[in-house]
Amino acid sequence: MAKQSLNEFLQQVGTLLYRYLRKRGLAHEDAEDIVQDTCYKFLLHKNGIQSDKAMSWLYRVATNQFYDLKRKEKRHPTTEYDEFQLTSLINIPEFQVLKKEKLKDIRDTLDTLSILHQEVLILKYELGLSYKEISALMNKNENTLKTHV
Repeated sequence: MAKQSLNEFLQQVGTLLYRYLRKRGLAHEDAEDIVQDTCYKFLLHKNGIQSDKAMSWLYRVATNQFYDLKRKEKRHPTTEYDEFQLTSLINIPEFQVLKKEKLKDIRDTLDTLSILHQEVLILKYELGLSYKEISALMNKNENTLKTHV
């Protein structure tokens, strides 16, 4: 294949593969990534691929990458939420009950600790104070406080 015809071939195949992947349900970016990677692999291995089997080879590579992506998504599912959905979840009564239960669990756990440890943890993690600020408040050595935490 001449250089110009190879570019035209890859553009045509890329368009077909992109439309195929979009029809399979991939997002625009994922489909573009797979098409680009497939064309790159073709350029790397074009000498070992018979010209009459080039189209089927490209299709197979793109399909395998599609399945790899779907497997990866299945193992690590992601969900897209918009801000409206998230803010509406905060106002759900069940969410409020769960939040109260979690706070109660934290409080119960803190109650099992000594007063000193409770104070240090609350100052550090609830109020966000630095060790230096906590040591000034409690008149304790900074390294000692780090050990207590």
